[in-house]
Amino acid sequence: MNEASPIDGSSTLVTGGTGFIGSHLVDALLERGCKVHCVVRETSNLQWLDTQRVTLHTGDLHQPDTYKDCLGEVDYVFHCAGITRANDRHEYIHNNARAGIPFYQSCVDHGKQIKGVVHVSSLAAVGPTLPNQKVDEDTPCHPLTYYGKSKLAGEEIALGYASELPMVVLRPPVVYGEREVNFFTYLKAIKWRMAIKIGTMPRTLSLIHAKDLVDAMIRAAVAPDPDRNVFFITDGHEYTWDDVAQSAMQALGVKAQTVIIPVSLMGFAAMTSEFMAKMSGRTPLLDRQRMIDLRQSSWTASSERFFDHYSFKPRFDLSQGLKQACAWYKRQGWL
Repeated sequence: MNEASPIDGSSTLVTGGTGFIGSHLVDALLERGCKVHCVVRETSNLQWLDTQRVTLHTGDLHQPDTYKDCLGEVDYVFHCAGITRANDRHEYIHNNARAGIPFYQSCVDHGKQIKGVVHVSSLAAVGPTLPNQKVDEDTPCHPLTYYGKSKLAGEEIALGYASELPMVVLRPPVVYGEREVNFFTYLKAIKWRMAIKIGTMPRTLSLIHAKDLVDAMIRAAVAPDPDRNVFFITDGHEYTWDDVAQSAMQALGVKAQTVIIPVSLMGFAAMTSEFMAKMSGRTPLLDRQRMIDLRQSSWTASSERFFDHYSFKPRFDLSQGLKQACAWYKRQGWL
């Protein structure tokens, strides 16, 4: 049962509500009796939205006329929209950064009672760290990829409005859970009894379950702090890919063999994927930008500042989270 919150029964606006994180947030807000507005594109897949209870604004963040009318009644704003795959740097910047300019300006111009704004960024905005270390809010930002650089640019735009809007920027690591499709690919390999590892070098990562991230977003929205408004949010643990494999095997009830794929082979696969995607006019599932991330030894962050500041404790560790996620995938016939 959710604890009572000032957000209960309020009016909210969610961007990216049709996506993995956004749809979980919408569900949580509806459970709290909120009126939920969502900005969606004409091409958006609405499968995870309760369209009978959500007010849809069909348009684009670059087109404020499609959503500005609702801002006068909105109490809380959650900016989850963005892309994780693109064909070039411009596409990342356009969607993950520049879209925030007309959106946040509209919130300033038309938002008469906004009490909290949460901007969802990423650990990628800061970059990886050395083995046995974790980045925190004091770590200088050195993003490696177009995606990471676009998320950092998005943060800078959001924080540029912090004097006019009660802004909080959250930086999650890898997010997993029901409905997610990228991490799900790894789980499918486990189901096929293959625990995939890229190279032989040990690699560590931070994780968070989508429902814990949503809880953190709501907690931050109702208590924005102008003096501390950038936070990492993880489940508080650090994992190796062996840990992930063991938890996935337990959740799926299978025994998988470790399959090591050389980094050089993955690089060739990335170039091939790019070529095939270009020929078909699609966005590649794997490209050389993604390989930059995969080559790193540690994607870990400390979320102690968020835990202390908001008295927050995640509900799921990896074992619990994967057990629940895999049960959902099975019920849906995905596994």
